[in-house]
Amino acid sequence: MNDLLVAKEQVRYEQKAYWRNPMAAVFTLAFPVVFLVVVGTTSGTSRVPGTTLRYDQYTVVAMLTFGLIAACYTNLAMSICLRRDSGMLKRMRGTPISIGSYLGGIIGSTMINVAVLAVLVVGIGMGFYHLHFPYHPAATVVTLLVGIVTFGAIGLAVTVIVPNADAAPAVVNGIYLPVVFISGVFYPLSNGSVLSRIAGYFPVRHMIEALVSAFEGGPGSGLRGHDLVVMLVWAAGALVFAARRFRWEPRHR
Repeated sequence: MNDLLVAKEQVRYEQKAYWRNPMAAVFTLAFPVVFLVVVGTTSGTSRVPGTTLRYDQYTVVAMLTFGLIAACYTNLAMSICLRRDSGMLKRMRGTPISIGSYLGGIIGSTMINVAVLAVLVVGIGMGFYHLHFPYHPAATVVTLLVGIVTFGAIGLAVTVIVPNADAAPAVVNGIYLPVVFISGVFYPLSNGSVLSRIAGYFPVRHMIEALVSAFEGGPGSGLRGHDLVVMLVWAAGALVFAARRFRWEPRHR
């Protein structure tokens, strides 16, 4: 119970720190909205082959994925690297707060940010692009939760290979942006294409496919078991790597 109360207080602290950092909030919330307006407006209203969504509606789902990754992967990795270099992580280990409560607070804050992003992006999609409220709400929530776990775990893992906070933007974005571009975030991929096959090895493509299924109508639960399993495999591998190699202190120069 005490750990839960501490984690709750850590969530409050993380939220205050997040909203007091305009750049973090802008990157997580404003960028997906801007890209949604720019890309969605120029995407057209014809149907995406293989789905029931129009191109502009597909963009809404893709930008939700883009924002979730920014919140769970980019912001988390950057924040951990900055805290490690400043000595905050080292000092934290000397306090009574448990590692579980500390990480739980960070994850809880991230979940709040993703919820705000989802309401904002889906609201714009419903208001301006005639996107229907997700036909499978439970599948949508499950997919978002799996996405938070997956990209949060990858964010923790990538901090292992970041030498210092100055190098964090280059390393984090250098890994992130190429995968985003080949995974169909800014344009739908044709199934069976070379890019689609390459993107199939990475979790971003599977996140989009799972969300598209949750937003589409039709029978069934809307859950994409294969896509969720691939994402969870990435999460498990990233967590194992982070647990073995994670550094709480900056490298000695």
